[in-house]
Amino acid sequence: MLAVRALVCDVDGVLTDGKLNYLGNEEFKSFSVLDGFGITLAKQAGWKVAFLTARGGPAVERRATELGVNLVSGERNKGSAFGKICAGWDMPVSQVAYMGDDWLDLPAMMQAGLAATVPNAATAVRQRAHWLSSLAGGNGAVRELVEAILRIQGRLDELLKPYLALSPESGQ
Repeated sequence: MLAVRALVCDVDGVLTDGKLNYLGNEEFKSFSVLDGFGITLAKQAGWKVAFLTARGGPAVERRATELGVNLVSGERNKGSAFGKICAGWDMPVSQVAYMGDDWLDLPAMMQAGLAATVPNAATAVRQRAHWLSSLAGGNGAVRELVEAILRIQGRLDELLKPYLALSPESGQ
């Protein structure tokens, strides 16, 4: 965890609860604001962040744009795509965390310096992960991972400090 400088996340089942919601021809996805802020923290720490998903869609594109992260969608060969993302960042895979939840994520997870998953992941994925969140996908699991890494790196308090300065106890 000390070497992590970037994060690549699957979307369905990690950033969402994995459910597919349809209304006619439209697809709806719910994203946690906790995860969004976790991604913001990662970026404030100087990390690169990307979403890597086999399914795309307007909701995923909008969330990636809102958070200012790279998006690779419609990609079923996640091992190859993960390698290309890291190469594009000129970063060794050993410095990149990958968070996934299903078999398609395994090739990327097996390359990553830190393979993370969620408790609702497929058994084969949980068995091969280096780190397991306590929170389910779509419920702040990415935020939990980011904070855990930043805590181990000794950076969490530094990133928290500006928010504490805004509290009534600070005299501001």
